[in-house]
Amino acid sequence: MKAFLKKIWERYKTPIGFSGIIFLLLVTFSFAMFQGGFVSWFLFYSVLPLVLYSITMAFYPIQRLKIERYISKSKLMAGEEVEVTIVVKRRSNFPLFYVVLEDVLPEILLRETRYEGNTHQVQSRILMFPLFRKHMEYSYTINPAPRGLFKFDHIQVSTGDIFGFVLKSTTVSVKDQIFVYPQYQEIERWETGKMLQTGMKKVGKRSFTDYTSTVSVRDYVAGDRMNWLHWKASARSNKLLTKVFEQQRNDDFVIVLDHCEKSYDTNDWLFERGVSLAASLVHYSISKGGSIGYHPLQGKEISMNIGVEQEWRIFHELAKVKANVTDHFEERLKQKYMVGHMEGKTALIISPNLSEYTMKTLELLASRQQTNVIFFYLALDQKLNSQDLTYISRIRQFGVPITPITGSDFNESLKAGGMYASI
Repeated sequence: MKAFLKKIWERYKTPIGFSGIIFLLLVTFSFAMFQGGFVSWFLFYSVLPLVLYSITMAFYPIQRLKIERYISKSKLMAGEEVEVTIVVKRRSNFPLFYVVLEDVLPEILLRETRYEGNTHQVQSRILMFPLFRKHMEYSYTINPAPRGLFKFDHIQVSTGDIFGFVLKSTTVSVKDQIFVYPQYQEIERWETGKMLQTGMKKVGKRSFTDYTSTVSVRDYVAGDRMNWLHWKASARSNKLLTKVFEQQRNDDFVIVLDHCEKSYDTNDWLFERGVSLAASLVHYSISKGGSIGYHPLQGKEISMNIGVEQEWRIFHELAKVKANVTDHFEERLKQKYMVGHMEGKTALIISPNLSEYTMKTLELLASRQQTNVIFFYLALDQKLNSQDLTYISRIRQFGVPITPITGSDFNESLKAGGMYASI
């Protein structure tokens, strides 16, 4: 009932207030006519300008206000700062006693808004007293910016008269959006080849020769090119010697991120850590010249490719991913493999699940002849318990390298992961 009455009041506040203004004017005029004297007429003429202003305000075209939003950058990394400026322009000099502006934001952004230097501002909402000014503006910052795709759709504006009899409000459509990509870390070293060679299978790879880097020499054999000959070494040994060049290997991977709702419960920070780890692995693979893809449990798949464009293509999807899949992660994972989506690829599986069911699922995947699996376990605590260590040992026994991510520093976890993979 209260909500209904509030809705009625907001809808008809201006007509009711307009009627109250007319009633006030009639009362003061009648009092002056019947009472007479300086005081009664002074009261009437004092109220008259305010009443006329309120009447004019009732017809003020607030919809004609020109409102613009300026965002300092539309693409940024999680944790960075973005500044938003709201500018209001109007044509007339009609005095406005007050104006309330509010940039309508998603709740997650509203929690991170910061503002300075204005005592009448709260987050993205501000109370201004423009009077005759034609130009108004205010700013706020979002720091730190959380990961995600955020759309700015509306700006609410309201104003009114001095007494509060007349309230004018409107919602202006001003559409913008920002992409906040997941934050990634520079991975210093990750011995993926060693990890997979200690298991049941070896990593699928693409190899090429770096002809600018000589690591040693060997005896000349028929078929070697003449420009491969090491003339100085040949002269010293009185026989033909051929340069041995460094072999560069690029590992090809596909990211499989657990974004099931049941896997994380209320631990949103753990899911963000998983997204950041996925972004870090993508950046590392691309920087090493590797090919990488992204296979979400639901949504758009990105086939394997190389280059910086591929990196940002995957980052674009990681910016939007949410832990909103209702099924169990293990069930979705088996479905992906059974339909052959991971055939002949090395899957980097990132999940906070580590249970008997998880272990059996990984064992099933590892038993497939054309499947390579590397498992990253997102640990809830800094220290692994005895049950976790038991599962890690058993998973390692059937040839699946597993790396527990026990903190926010991925380099430390990956270094420790080498120990788990080589025991």
